[in-house]
Amino acid sequence: MRLIKSMAGWLLGYVDPREPLGSSLINALSRLPIHLAADAVCLRRNADSGALEVLLTQRGASAAGPGEWCCPGSVLSPGEQPEHVLHRVGMTISDFTFVGDYFSAAARGWMLSRVHQAKLAEVPATGAWWPVEQLPNNLVPKHRELVIPMAVKAFHAQRAKRSQKVASAPLT
Repeated sequence: MRLIKSMAGWLLGYVDPREPLGSSLINALSRLPIHLAADAVCLRRNADSGALEVLLTQRGASAAGPGEWCCPGSVLSPGEQPEHVLHRVGMTISDFTFVGDYFSAAARGWMLSRVHQAKLAEVPATGAWWPVEQLPNNLVPKHRELVIPMAVKAFHAQRAKRSQKVASAPLT
């Protein structure tokens, strides 16, 4: 076992932390420390139905949970800021606002995921808008149970706050 650990340490010296690490390396390393991930929830009202929708992307074949739908995001690489994760996964966003965070334990290890709301410049090729009330069956469970509800709650709170500001503004 000592030889394996020694070889792993030697091989890790060749990994450039500025480059994407890949899911197999992240999976192996994630079992050891707590990792930080950033998720972005992009919400909108459908212009025709008025339904609240969330942007989901479908994971590729080499990602963790291939084929699953998820909110855009990833594990942060060394030196990376949360908003940079989305640029790395091919998204152009604005108004990146922290909503909350949660811990999760999975086969990949312990993760602290920071949830953000964001506005999207354009829908990525692997993305689609889904009604919040009709999410796909193969959605990442933590995103269904925690991430999306957390962002929806913040979305409604922001709307209520704006409405309250407008209602209390003096008439001129």
